[in-house]
Amino acid sequence: MKEIQDSYDNLPYFSMAFPECSPTRIEAIASFLSFNPPSSKEAKVLEIGCSYGGNLFPFAIANPDAKVVGIDLSEVQINKAKELAKQMRVDNIKFIQKDICELNDEDVKEFGKFDYIICHGVYSWVPDFVKEAILKTIKKLLSPNGIAYISYNVYPGWKIKDIIRDFLMFGTKELENEGEIIRANKAKELLSVFKEYMKFCTKDGIKADFMNAKLLLEHIEGIEKIKSDSYIVHEYLEIFNDPIYFKDFAKRLDDEGLAYLSDVNLDDVFKADLGLEGFDEYINANFTNRIDKEQAIDFFTNRVFRQSLITHKELIDEDFHVDIGVEELSRIYLAAGFSKDKDGHYVNSKNQQMKPNYNWLYQVFSDVYPASINFAQVAALLGDDENAIKSAYMGFMEILAASCALLSTYEKQKVVYKAGKSRLKERVVGYFEYFSMTNEPVIMPADAFNGALNLSNFDAFIALKFNGKNSTEDIIKQTAKFAQERGLNFTLTSDNSVVKTQTKKEFDKAVSDYVKDLERKLTQAHMFEIF
Repeated sequence: MKEIQDSYDNLPYFSMAFPECSPTRIEAIASFLSFNPPSSKEAKVLEIGCSYGGNLFPFAIANPDAKVVGIDLSEVQINKAKELAKQMRVDNIKFIQKDICELNDEDVKEFGKFDYIICHGVYSWVPDFVKEAILKTIKKLLSPNGIAYISYNVYPGWKIKDIIRDFLMFGTKELENEGEIIRANKAKELLSVFKEYMKFCTKDGIKADFMNAKLLLEHIEGIEKIKSDSYIVHEYLEIFNDPIYFKDFAKRLDDEGLAYLSDVNLDDVFKADLGLEGFDEYINANFTNRIDKEQAIDFFTNRVFRQSLITHKELIDEDFHVDIGVEELSRIYLAAGFSKDKDGHYVNSKNQQMKPNYNWLYQVFSDVYPASINFAQVAALLGDDENAIKSAYMGFMEILAASCALLSTYEKQKVVYKAGKSRLKERVVGYFEYFSMTNEPVIMPADAFNGALNLSNFDAFIALKFNGKNSTEDIIKQTAKFAQERGLNFTLTSDNSVVKTQTKKEFDKAVSDYVKDLERKLTQAHMFEIF
C-alpha cells in the first residue's frame, strides 16, 4: 500500500466530479427501481478514494443539510482537500487520510451509518485484500436502505486493453525509479509509435498480421484524447489494474452480504437485450439468472467498464426484475435540454440524435430547461388524451434510455438572474472564488448534479459579479472596463479560437455576448437563488 500511496502523492490525479455517482442521481435511480432510498438532501455520504474532493464538493455545497466524508490514502491530496474546504467555506464536509483497511468505528463515530457510499476509480486498482476491505466497509457502514456505488474495469472488454497496459509496462520497465512524469512521457512515446503501426495495419490493401489493430487503435486514440499524464500513470502503469468478470464481482458482493442492484446508466433496464431477436431468444433461454444474463450480455458486447449500484443482500429478491410503469416513472424528475441540428433533427446534450416520434416532448423539456419535469405533471396537462399520454410515457423512457437527463426525486426550478431578486448562490461564492484565483485548479468545477462546468478563472471571476446588486448591464460595463485595462480579447469563433475585435462596436458586442452567455451557463447550472 505504501507504493500506491507514494504513486498518488508524487503524481496526484486531477480531481473530477462524476454525475453518475452523485447521490442525487443515485437516489433517483433507486426510487425509479421501486426502492425507498434515504433523501439525498439530508444524507450522510462517504467517498472511498476521494482525492482532492472534487467529486464531493459540488454535492456538499448544494445540500447544506447533508454530511459528507471523504477518505483517501494520499496525505498530499487529503491535506489539500482540507485546505480547499476551509478556503471555500464548506462546513458540512470532512476529509480523513486513512488506509481503508484501517478505517475503524472511531474514525466515523460522529456519522454512524452512511446513506450513500461512493467508490469511483479505486476497486480495480488495489490488491484483493483491499477490495475485500472496501466491500466489508460498505456492508458495515451502509444504512439499512442505503445505496453504494462502485466503478470497476471488466472483462472481456479489458482483455484488449491489457495488451496496451502490458506493452506500456514492458516499455517503461527500466524507468521505474525515474519518477512518474518521466514514465508518463515514455508511455506517450510508446503509444504514439504503437498507434502509427495500428494505423498502418488498418490501411486498405495492407495484409496486417495484427487482427485486433482497429480496436487497439480506437483505445489508443481514446487514451490520447484524455491528455492526462496522471491518467496514463494510474490507469496503465500502476502496480495494480485488475479487471474482473461481472459474475465474479457479483459473487464477491454475495459473500459479503451485499447484492447488485443495477448499473447507474440503467443499461439493465433499457439495454437488457441485444436487440436482435434470434440472439436474444438464445440468451434468455440459456441464461435465466439475471446475473448470468448480465454476464452473457457483457460477453456479446465486449464490455470494458461498469458503474454498479449495490445494496444489502436482504433487500433484493433472487427473482428481482424491473417493471417500469407510470407509477415508477412518476417518482422522479428529469431535466434535459435539446437542440436541433442542421437537418432539423432534435439532438441531446451528448449530440446524439433523438427519435423523431417525440419531438413535441423534447421541445417541452427545452422550453423549461434547466427546470425539471415529472411525468405525472405532463400526463395531468394532457387530460384524457390516451394517445398523447402514451406518447409522453414512451418519450420519457426514450430520454432516460439516452442517459441525457439530470435526475432527481424532487423538482428543480429555473432561476434566472435579476438584480434585487436573484443572485449567485451564497454557498457557491467560495467555490467560485477558488477557481477565480488559480490557473491550475486541482479540482474540476461542477454543478449541483456533478456535471462539468466549462469555466476559466476569468469566467469564475466575472461570475462573482452576479451578486444580486449588479444588473446584467452593470456586469457588461465592468467586464468591458476590466478587459480594456488589461488588453484582453475573448471573441470566440466556432473552433474556439480567439479573434481580435477591430472596432469599439465589435468589442462592445463581444463583451455583451460573453456576459450573457456566462449568465446562461450559470442559469443552466442552477447557480442562482432567489433572495
